Amino acid sequence: MNDNVMNGAQMITKVFNNISSQDIENSGKIFQAWKTTVEKISGNGEQLAAHSSVVDLKNGILLVESDHPGWNQMLQMHKKFILIGMNRLSGGVKIDSMAFRVRGSGASLADTEEMNRRAVERYAQKIEEEQKRLEEMGYGKEDAAATGGQGAKGGASQLPPELNAIFERMKKGAGKKEEEK
Repeated sequence: MNDNVMNGAQMITKVFNNISSQDIENSGKIFQAWKTTVEKISGNGEQLAAHSSVVDLKNGILLVESDHPGWNQMLQMHKKFILIGMNRLSGGVKIDSMAFRVRGSGASLADTEEMNRRAVERYAQKIEEEQKRLEEMGYGKEDAAATGGQGAKGGASQLPPELNAIFERMKKGAGKKEEEK
């Protein structure tokens, strides 16, 4: 028989062996803290609690799901109140921020991390493209080194006198702060 094949009982045992009793206890505290905290929101807290639930907690970010974008918006308006309440009631589990999704969208905290990574890559690419464009215009790294960091084609002399004066004041101000350290 294939050693990689497990029956259902073995799979369940393996899954539950990886979950500590502390994790189970903390998740119970978080679910109860959510209900208690959200219900205390003035006006429509009970409705907010009834239409929303905690889905995940990862790296201090609490993922909350609701059945309509309007509920998410209302929860976001009370985000600070909710975070304070959750941190007080969740038994030492630290919650730094919240993310929201609409039920059925399938978005996860991992998706958020991937989106952030892609955004950083896009910005890095834009910066690289802009640097190439500046080099093509004659403002390359070699020119900056040759002019003492002033840029190409005469450096600061190309700038209007008002800008040169501003840069000089900034340099002097930065020099004073360095001396104070």
